[in-house]
Formats: sequence, structure tokens, C-alpha cells
Amino acid sequence: MSILKRFFQNRPAILFILILAFILRLSLFIGIILKNPDGIYVYDSYGYWQIGYNIIHHFTFSQSYYLPLEPDYFRTPLYPLFIVLAESIGPEGFSIIVLQLFLSVGTCYFTYRIAEEITEKKIIANIAALIVAIDLPSIALSNFVLTETLFSFMLGISFYFFIRFLKDTKTKHLLYVGLFSGLSILCRPIAFFIPFFFACFIILKHKKLIRLLIKQIILLIGITFLTISPWLIRNNAVYGHYFLSVIREHNLLNYQAASVYAERFNYSLPKAQSILRWKTFREFKGNANKQPYEYAQLLEKESIKIIFEYPGIFAKQQLKGFIYFFLKPTRAYIEIQLGHWGKGYNTIPKDYPIFKYLFEHTSRLTIVLVFFQLFVLAVVYLSCIAGIMYLKKRTGVLYILLLVLAIFIFANFNLTLITESRFRVPVWSLVATISACGIYSIREKICAKKKTADLF
Repeated sequence: MSILKRFFQNRPAILFILILAFILRLSLFIGIILKNPDGIYVYDSYGYWQIGYNIIHHFTFSQSYYLPLEPDYFRTPLYPLFIVLAESIGPEGFSIIVLQLFLSVGTCYFTYRIAEEITEKKIIANIAALIVAIDLPSIALSNFVLTETLFSFMLGISFYFFIRFLKDTKTKHLLYVGLFSGLSILCRPIAFFIPFFFACFIILKHKKLIRLLIKQIILLIGITFLTISPWLIRNNAVYGHYFLSVIREHNLLNYQAASVYAERFNYSLPKAQSILRWKTFREFKGNANKQPYEYAQLLEKESIKIIFEYPGIFAKQQLKGFIYFFLKPTRAYIEIQLGHWGKGYNTIPKDYPIFKYLFEHTSRLTIVLVFFQLFVLAVVYLSCIAGIMYLKKRTGVLYILLLVLAIFIFANFNLTLITESRFRVPVWSLVATISACGIYSIREKICAKKKTADLF
């Protein structure tokens, strides 16, 4: 506690920002409790909650509602275990959100630390933390029973310790990187590339010290693998194969391949999904529920076949998803949480004017928040250009590559046409760091011009 006390005494601004972040998240939570207590749940939430329930009452990792319980092969264990922890200390559902509010504030804190480590300027770190503190997708997602908040927190810690390692090459920091990279993977398998991504930067940092970089990479990959190994062993014991999850292959078929198929044959996305699922069910020689790994291989094969048959459609939709990743504001989530709209999806009908739909089907509060988000996004992305120039001049290209490539990779791991603001929350701290550098740089140039003008 004395370390934290000294930290905040030397940095009073960040304490104010963290308090602001907590108040904003808590305010939405109170609004949900008063207006729509079920607003903390969306479709995916029930599966996670059911796994937590079955762990507590049956010591089984399963989404099943009835006995006999079928072992689950879609979800990884960290978030359900987080639910188990939360449910053991408070009322159903709401204790999960309370813990997530603190984790979301913790992400603001680690954004500050990341920016401070890279730039060594408190003002830039404060700006970065403030950008995360007022980010509406982060605020909204912290009030849902979903993985984003826990995942963002774990990922932020991973990047923080990796940046510390790049600066001081201390082994203990690399151990933390491996541990939290593994926990990130156990929260969401999309993070599987993170240790290999970090390994590339170890090579860039120590390319002339071959023995050292080999030892460091082995340590990083080894600790990460050790962290995820209990789950790999569980799946091998249950299904006969070492794997994390099969959700990637199912998403590949249901979204990337199905959206290509839908556009090619002029189907709706749900119809295309249904056609492809039944096709793979018929072709699979076995029991898809008992052999999820083998069935997932068939899904992947079928998906890749469709994508390679129509690469132009796939590229176009991937580009749309990439753009949605950066530009879509949070709209439907807030409506769902406050009980204004309870259908649980964020799709505007095809060929329907977006702004017309926004004003006809959205509450006034959400409309105001949408335009606030669009303003913030415009400021953040425009300042990122200046931020990259600032980092190149002050720190070199290493940190630019680390931040920009990580953001780029996550933006490409999207679900094409259904990509939304939820997907960018885990890397918003990295975006905020670049943007904060740009805002600081612009501010410095304006101040310099004023001083020059005053001299004359």
C-alpha cells in the first residue's frame, strides 16, 4: 500500500482520472440496476454463467442446463473461473460486474503505465489513461457478463511487462509476460499469437546476441505454454486431442465463410449459416459433439475452400470488418443495458439509411452518446498520425511497430460484417497511447508558436 501511496502522491492527476473512470462505469451500473437489472446479460453471457454455475454445483465445465452435463469445448476456462470467484463473494450477476468495474479501472491504470514507460512523460500517460477512462465501449462492456474487461486487463498487463522487459531485460519481467500472455489466451483464444508476436520483438531487440535471444524466447514460450497446459491436458483427456477451443473454426464457418457464401448466392447471413452447418453435419463421418476437434477440422477445410473460391468477396468483406473495427460506435449495447431495446443484436437492416435508422430506433440518450463517441474517435485517430511521428522522433520505430502491429493484427481477427466496437476494446489502451503522444505533440507545437508570436 505504501508503494501505491507514493505513486499517487507523485502523480495526483492519474488518481483523479481513475476515480473518474470508476464513477462513469458505476453510474451506468446503477442505471442498469434501476431500469433493467437483466441488462448485464446478452446471448453469450448465459453460456459463461452456466459454465460457472456447473463448476460450482457439479464441478463440471459445461454449458448444459440439464443432466447429464456435456463437457464444453467452445469456451476457455479463465472467465468462467472468474465468474465462480465473483459468485462466491456476492449476489448473482452483480458481483461479476462490480469486480469488472475495478478491472476496467485497472486497465486505465496500466494504460498510464504503458504510456509512461514508452514516453517517460506523465502528461502523455495521463492523456492516454483519460482516453480509456471515457471510452464508451469500455464503459459499456465492463457492465456486461462478457470476457472483454478481463481480457483487456490481462492483455494490458502483458504489454506493460513486455515494454518493461524491452527496457531493462530483467528475467522477472519476461516471466510475468509469459504468465499473463497465457492467462490472456485462457480468457480468449484469439490471443494465441501474442507470445510469438513478443518473440519477434525480442529478436529485433537482441538480433546480434543469438544465445541470449534464444534463451529469452524459450523462457517466454515455455512459461506461456506452462500456463495453458492444464487446459490442453483437460481437452486431451476428454476428447483425445490437445487443443484450446474449437470456437475459431466455428466462427470461421459461421461468419467469414458464411458471409462470403451469402453474398455470392444472395442469401441472408442466417440462411447461409444454416446451409453450411447442415452441409458439414451431413459430410462429417462421426459424432460432432463427441468429436469436436475432428469436426472443427472439417469446418476449417470447408471454410477455406469457400474463401479461396471467392477471394474477391472475402477481401472486400474483410476490409469492411477492418473499417468497422475502428469506426463503429457503441449503440445497441447501451440500449440493451438500459432496457430501451432488448433484442440483443446490433444490426441495421441492409440497404436501410444508417442515420434514419439511428434516429427512428434509438433513444435520445444513446444518440447523444453515439455522436460523442464519433467525436472522440475522430480526435483519437487524427492525433494518432502526429503520435506516430512523435514516437519515431523520440523513441525510434520499435515501440511504433509493437503498438501498431498489435492493433493491426487484432483488427484483422474480426468477424467481417458483424465486427463492432466490442472488438477494439482490448487494444484501445494501445490506440490511446499513440493518440496521447499525438495530442501532446500538437499541444507542444501550439505552445511553441504562441511563444514565438509573443516574442514579436
